[in-house]
Amino acid sequence: MNSIYFPYTYISTPVAEAIAACFGRFTVYQPLPDELPPSMQALNDRGIIDIRIPVTGGSRELISVVRNYLNWADAHAESSGSNITSLKTFQAAAPLLDNALSSQIVADVKKQINGKSDSKSSNPVLAARIFLYFAQRFDQQNQELDHVLAEFSQKEQTVIRDLKMEDDALADEFNKGPARMPDDNTDYLITGRLEAWTRILLYDKEPAVLYVTHRSAVLEQLLDNAAVAHKVLDLAAIPRLTAATMEPASWQEQLFAYISDLSENNWTPVSGKQTLEFDLPVAENTVSLKFYLIPDQNARQFFGQAMGIKSPEHDHLAPVASGRNTLLALVGS
Repeated sequence: MNSIYFPYTYISTPVAEAIAACFGRFTVYQPLPDELPPSMQALNDRGIIDIRIPVTGGSRELISVVRNYLNWADAHAESSGSNITSLKTFQAAAPLLDNALSSQIVADVKKQINGKSDSKSSNPVLAARIFLYFAQRFDQQNQELDHVLAEFSQKEQTVIRDLKMEDDALADEFNKGPARMPDDNTDYLITGRLEAWTRILLYDKEPAVLYVTHRSAVLEQLLDNAAVAHKVLDLAAIPRLTAATMEPASWQEQLFAYISDLSENNWTPVSGKQTLEFDLPVAENTVSLKFYLIPDQNARQFFGQAMGIKSPEHDHLAPVASGRNTLLALVGS
């Protein structure tokens, strides 16, 4: 089952494992080559994610200019008097999610490519790749900061337990595992993320029929822009991924067949009322899964129309997606 994660180019390990528990190996877009975060490289090595770079033109110049801006941001953060490395990098990333700066980087990239400045610096695809790259850094650093804070909280509880010679029942109650999917900060700039991600989707040579996200706010905004959408499936307790190998279980094979049928065939209210019984194994840690169907629109048509973006001028670079319909999935806790 070919599924694509959206609209993010960074994914944390817990989110990746939750999605893989539902669909097995899936695809994550990257805006630039050779810039994969180490944690995502580990996921790729484990066979959990595949990496795809839909747009590659001008990558060398783009990487060069982006790194120059990152060096400038680091120098700027150092001059502010902050001595905490984690906060310095965090502060350096967020201001770069800015349209004006993206336009300036586009102009600098064009200057490197063409050997001269170009007053017409607008290049929406190039700007989208820049935006997604800095959004990726923002998400990665937020996730790393959350991890540091979680470790600090755990050490704090250990100290309290050692001092009191017993567990702090009240503290344990407030420090239970999260009841929702992590990475709350990925709700930041959802519209910009969707627009930028859609621009590179339109150049994908291997489009899919199934697109997966872990943030309800993303799906809500996208469905608000859909002419028609139908909720077709809701599973409440799928066991989380626990092993590095992901051979499809019998219930997954049934799910994949159902998805394939939905994507290829004409959808009607009658056909959509099909009742499926999945033999899901009982587990303590589970994720939920909801499916929405967009009838009579492939992925390029749906995302392009929803975000108000026209298809690329050279359609041969981005063939029409397979399937009659588009499926959106929300994986949550």
